[in-house]
Amino acid sequence: MSILETILVFVAIPLAVFGFFALVTLRSKFASKPRYRPGQAWNYPPVWWAANPEGVGQRHAGDAEQGGSVPSKVRGGASGNW
Repeated sequence: MSILETILVFVAIPLAVFGFFALVTLRSKFASKPRYRPGQAWNYPPVWWAANPEGVGQRHAGDAEQGGSVPSKVRGGASGNW
């Protein structure tokens, strides 16, 4: 085995494999848009999140005491029943 073949097998091939995996793992970092960092201006519309979108706007059990007659369908919580 010549010195050129030795260098090819023990240096060039491992560097090619390492370079391939480096490009594959860093590809998404270079292709994505920049992330938001605290202190930057927020240029997007607000997104409101609700844990129970079907229950948004329904009356709560406490509202029935104040004259409402609709029972609440909201269940759950720290000690709720599912």
